[in-house]
Amino acid sequence: MIGSLEVQVTDDHLKKLLNITPIKALSELIWNSLDADATKVEVTLEKNELEGIRNITISDNGHGIDFRNVERQFGNLGDSHKIKDEKSPLGRRYHGKLGQGRYSGFVLAREVEWISTYSDQRDIFQEFSIMGNEDQLKKFEVLNHRPSVSTDSGVTVYLTNLRNEQVDILANDGKVIKELSFIFAPYLLAYPGIIITLNGVTIDPKNQMKQIKDYFISVENEDGEKVEGNLKVVEWKSGKYKNLYLCNRDGVAYEEEIVKGWFTGFSHTGYLMSDVVEQLLTQNNIAVRDLNPDYVLLREEVYRILKEIYREKQALEAIDEVKRMKEENIYPYSGQPESVIEKAERQVFDICAVKVNELLPEFRKASKESRQFTYRLLKESLQANPNNLKLILKEVLNLSINQQDELAKILEKTSLDAMINTTKIISDRLAFLNGLEQILYGKDFEKRLKERSQLHKILLGELWLFGEHYSYGYDDIALKTVLKEHLKVLEREELAEEIDFKNLQGLNDIPDIGLYKQIPMGPHDCFENLVIELKRPSCVLGSKELTQIEEYAFAIAESKYFDKEKTKWTLYLLGTKMDNHARRKASQQDRSPGLIYSGNNIQVWVKEWNQIIQEAKGRHRFLQERLELEVRDNSEGMDYLRKKYSEYLPD
Repeated sequence: MIGSLEVQVTDDHLKKLLNITPIKALSELIWNSLDADATKVEVTLEKNELEGIRNITISDNGHGIDFRNVERQFGNLGDSHKIKDEKSPLGRRYHGKLGQGRYSGFVLAREVEWISTYSDQRDIFQEFSIMGNEDQLKKFEVLNHRPSVSTDSGVTVYLTNLRNEQVDILANDGKVIKELSFIFAPYLLAYPGIIITLNGVTIDPKNQMKQIKDYFISVENEDGEKVEGNLKVVEWKSGKYKNLYLCNRDGVAYEEEIVKGWFTGFSHTGYLMSDVVEQLLTQNNIAVRDLNPDYVLLREEVYRILKEIYREKQALEAIDEVKRMKEENIYPYSGQPESVIEKAERQVFDICAVKVNELLPEFRKASKESRQFTYRLLKESLQANPNNLKLILKEVLNLSINQQDELAKILEKTSLDAMINTTKIISDRLAFLNGLEQILYGKDFEKRLKERSQLHKILLGELWLFGEHYSYGYDDIALKTVLKEHLKVLEREELAEEIDFKNLQGLNDIPDIGLYKQIPMGPHDCFENLVIELKRPSCVLGSKELTQIEEYAFAIAESKYFDKEKTKWTLYLLGTKMDNHARRKASQQDRSPGLIYSGNNIQVWVKEWNQIIQEAKGRHRFLQERLELEVRDNSEGMDYLRKKYSEYLPD
């Protein structure tokens, strides 16, 4: 067909397709050639007199775009034939499967032209053009279908009217060749007959490699299933690269991650090759891969392998320092290591000794006796608590000079002990919230956790959950006794002597927990009381439970002895779930969600536990992020509860 191809795509989707880096855009155009079974791809960055890029051309010797299928291959988005075929005619795994790669050209240029040469059903070579313009990204023009003078199939892509701010990043040929080497390394190693050139220079990853190692990964997920993959780790001769490419089984790279860690001085790229990555791409979930537990397991294993490689490299680099210590007879070990554990301990010691000498240049000038004592102390510390020492040294020795200065200034204002205690409080609270979710919503606990003898007792140790500003008032006592406690807080004990508590009516109900605070703004004698009624996880909050909490409130409201003028009363009914009646009562248009009664300085709320927990997490989120704290798995939350509240947990 000659004419226009209209692609059905939303503006938001187009924006997403164009939101990639220049090197990523260039690599996508190369991938298109490789998906067409090209064995030779030539990239030309035509320069002007000032070494700026004037035009970009990518040409290949693939099978070309067939004119008969142009509407299907070029006019559709998200329905590429590659989804069904999976492999090219020559048996290569496809990189792109959704027909999105063509839009990469518009990241670099405002005008893109594809000239395709292909062999028709009579084995006669034909050619035609496809034109695209940034002003009409949803429309492509098909032009000039005619016999070709060429006797080779392929596609040539011309990028003109370039976006200077984007293509200027590609002006350094050497850097671009390096970046493309990283991206295409596993693919070119898997298919050695393929040649990619940039301005006549062949992209050969082997020229950049220092060494390459392969690792097989097999881990077990929560369902007991094997999650497998291969990791190829390439160490580069230069640079400071720390990245990970996510690939299919054949090494086709789909996504790049920056490796988070402390692998300084180790320039490397990892290539994780797994069917899990292929599934993420097929399901369009590659952007939210952190939610896939199988992928998270694979990545954790990748990090473990990288750390092991890094430790071994550092141990090798420490050989010279160890030799010097042995010559001075101050090395604290003798003979050969007798076990794998002892060998690992020596490697860690050697690395620490090198770091000490790097970061403390004056240490080398110290006396032999002083250095010998320091090394012996380091050895003893490693043997006493190796994991803790490794972690502490790693964090302290990796601080920059500015960070070391900041730490020293902080320690002038507060103690390290106070910093540790504060961090532990936040860490413990996050673990508690995780454990609380499990005992409230976990099937093992839901029907067995009791409200007064277990849940109630646990919460008494974690009253911060309801607000830092509250103080403990009382628990598990009748409203008559609550009144006595209330008068104490008001400093009106003499009034209690005038009240006949035995004959007070309507105050025999027993709420679970009471908290109070003195309002800091305004008169000093203003107070707020929070009364909490808990229900076991298996209890569904309904009309019966709502009536109970309202009766507490009305008993307080109707008693002349409970102060309502300067004291605010807030009552919470808490459970894991509500029935429809309670949910309707808690969702009235004229009041805040959860508020079921308000009047005479008294409010009654019904809330689900997940709301309380999420509010508590929200209050701690800033410090959690700044301290980089996280609960690694559910066992951490349960371990906290078992350690602190074992007597209150069901067997």
